[in-house]
Amino acid sequence: MMNVAFCTYCSALKSETAGAIPAIQRYQSSRIERTYEAANLLGVGFYILSGEYGLLRPSEPIPWYDHLLLSDEVSSLVPIVVSQMRDFQIQHLLFMTRCVAQFSELVPYHDTVRAASEQAGVALCVVEIGNV
Repeated sequence: MMNVAFCTYCSALKSETAGAIPAIQRYQSSRIERTYEAANLLGVGFYILSGEYGLLRPSEPIPWYDHLLLSDEVSSLVPIVVSQMRDFQIQHLLFMTRCVAQFSELVPYHDTVRAASEQAGVALCVVEIGNV
């Protein structure tokens, strides 16, 4: 069976709980929650693309941080994400996103997931889900 995973990018809104807490609790976003719920319903993997850490599993503990991925950081993040894709044995990735044409700050996240998928040999499907 093909190893399929859902992925979406992190969010600026984060829980300010001290210390490291699971990524799914740190990021406060209905887009992340709904993508996570859909992945669970279908029994597929789920990851959050962080400009700081690359692909995060929902249970992975992370501290509070504030970092928006910038275009000049993409080339440094891609090899990390490629390695993670291989480690997680992802073969097909559905990347859930708001419309990049409307939200230019998403371009580096899209560039990262596209380049990493290509280099890792992962089939990528970008799904625009609107403003959830």
